[in-house]
Amino acid sequence: MKVTKEQLRRFYINYHGFNEFFELGAQDAVERIFARIRSVQFDPLNVVGRNAELVLFSRNRNLTRQTLYDNLYEKRTLVDGWDKMMCIYRASEFRRFVYVREHMKGEYNGVINWRRQTESFAHMDEIYSYIDANGPVLITDIPSPKTNDGRWGPTKIAGVCCEYLFFCGKIVVVNKKGVVKAYDISEKIFGPDANVNEFDSFDEFLRWYVLRRIAAVGALWNKNGGGWLGPFLEKGDARPATIDRLVECGDLIAVDVDGMKEKFYVCAGDEKYFEMPMERERAVFIAPLDNMIWDRKLISKVFGFDYTWEVYVPAEKRRYGYYVIPILLGDRFVGRFEPKQVKAGEKLSVNSVWFEPDYTPKDGDIEKIAAEFDRLASFLDVETDVGIKDALFSASIKQ
Repeated sequence: MKVTKEQLRRFYINYHGFNEFFELGAQDAVERIFARIRSVQFDPLNVVGRNAELVLFSRNRNLTRQTLYDNLYEKRTLVDGWDKMMCIYRASEFRRFVYVREHMKGEYNGVINWRRQTESFAHMDEIYSYIDANGPVLITDIPSPKTNDGRWGPTKIAGVCCEYLFFCGKIVVVNKKGVVKAYDISEKIFGPDANVNEFDSFDEFLRWYVLRRIAAVGALWNKNGGGWLGPFLEKGDARPATIDRLVECGDLIAVDVDGMKEKFYVCAGDEKYFEMPMERERAVFIAPLDNMIWDRKLISKVFGFDYTWEVYVPAEKRRYGYYVIPILLGDRFVGRFEPKQVKAGEKLSVNSVWFEPDYTPKDGDIEKIAAEFDRLASFLDVETDVGIKDALFSASIKQ
């Protein structure tokens, strides 16, 4: 299949449903979004909402921040688990991640050794039994001595054990009090076969996993990068060979893009998003860890937009700011902004707004972006600071 770069940009907008999912009812939107993009990356930073909340916010106007957690911890249609990184995905897929959990068990063994907390292994059965008898239980309520060291990890035996048991799949997060997790036994939540592998072979799993990862982004190239992070896909020969087999059997479509040497891959049936018309040109705030921008080099090549999440960059070396959010308008990234952290009783405001050097706002663009700020403020249950519109006009004048 051959497409233009413009068609590929439109594909991403259509595939991620920024228009399609926008008017849906909240519950229907959550189900449809996760059915489409599979996993949403979790990050605990809360400046103007956490990443997973912002991913859903950008795609739907009717859900609230609580909608996500109702599906995680009340309806249990979603579950916390390791995928690309720490993610949220559909609970119906829990058994399909057995190979991933086995891999992460080995990884976390190494982490425990590096943190010099190996004394925790002697307490695993004890902590598991306590959760079995008392769950759901907050990790802070589990009786536990301190560990020997820590090295940026949990400082108590219970914390180390719970992380290990979680990565193994023996316990799951069933609630949270702020950022403090409550755990229970997996089999209590998902039944006695919770950790029974659904796949007959690793090869069968890998084919599913590659297809699933491409679906999470929509279209991916076969180059190492943010789209392929995580167990089994990040490096090595398994991924290219699996992609070739999936193309050969028709599960993947290979796509050539005019002016680009890289070949892209989309799941069979998703070709329709290349030609689907864009119903509206709305402003969209893209979460820093949104699936669409997992591969920053890909986004740079396709959209001409260079983005680095600078939260881990020393302040003196940042180009823009600590927590900067890209602004999408129609099928192009037109700028970015750094919000101030919103606390209870405060207004949504910004430190700075930057528009791209080659972008000149058209009539109505500023109003569309300002309206999205109002929508974000409503999502956060705060008001919009009047200074935001002044910041937008000021940034547009600099163009």
